Amino acid sequence: MMKTLRISIVLAKAFLAGVVLLSPLASAASPAATEPLAQIMAKTVTKQPGHFAVYAGRSGQAPDVCLNCDDLINAASTIKLFVLDAAYEAFTKGTLRPEDTMTVHNHFHSLVGKGSFALEQKEDSYDPLYTQAGKPVPVSELLRVMIQYSSNLATNLMIEKLGVLPIRAVVKAQGLNGIVFGRMIEDFDANDQGIRNRVSARGLGDFLQKLDSGQIVGKAQSQSMIQIMLGQKFNDIIPPGLPAGTPVAHKTGWVDGVRNDAAIVTLPDGKRYILVVLTSDLPDEQAGIKVLNTLSHQAYTYFLKRD
Repeated sequence: MMKTLRISIVLAKAFLAGVVLLSPLASAASPAATEPLAQIMAKTVTKQPGHFAVYAGRSGQAPDVCLNCDDLINAASTIKLFVLDAAYEAFTKGTLRPEDTMTVHNHFHSLVGKGSFALEQKEDSYDPLYTQAGKPVPVSELLRVMIQYSSNLATNLMIEKLGVLPIRAVVKAQGLNGIVFGRMIEDFDANDQGIRNRVSARGLGDFLQKLDSGQIVGKAQSQSMIQIMLGQKFNDIIPPGLPAGTPVAHKTGWVDGVRNDAAIVTLPDGKRYILVVLTSDLPDEQAGIKVLNTLSHQAYTYFLKRD
């Protein structure tokens, strides 16, 4: 009996410690039982510095939240999802194969004029590819590091292979409104002429809805893309608001004043929801990330209760 009592006391202390550790996030972010998620999230971002856009909805259903969701915002690296999409379209058509190789190089032609440019390695998030200059690398590997490590070099190599106009055509053919695929990464000549990569929260949300239901290229292709996204290495925005181990297929993106994340989140019973959080004009990016962590926690708690 005494041993059982001691075990019970230890478990009780561990439980209470867990409550204490979780309480700051839970008290700030847990949705009230009857309050609509849209209202909860609107309150969270009100008076926060910067601009926030949110799409949140169950898989296969209309969104519960569409906060500033038609605003076109700097895509940052979320635009790489549509390079992945176009690559799988090319696989299906037979114009490209995953095992095909590309020779790594760092010189690209601008979309405008006759100028060329090179990527700044210090601005990239994946150095190993630069060490492979002059060597062949499989397309499948370029796509993997483009999504999971957000490699700018892999992205531009794939855009060079696929073509900007064909990628735009894939986006248009799939009916993806709110997605503006403009140019390669760091094509500043094109940027100066107003050719930029822009997305809306609704545009990314609709893409992820179609991806989750197997409507991007095909069911097998959609699932393959999701598997790549499940290996995402940058996990500071949506995942911190979720219980440890929650499956999240997502793509992050960031530039100065911008922190974005777009995700398919799986609940304990296997059902899923879509969450897209976009920002701009953040004066304090770390403070902005904490707001996004809170939005993620609110979405998870809300959909868990209504699952």
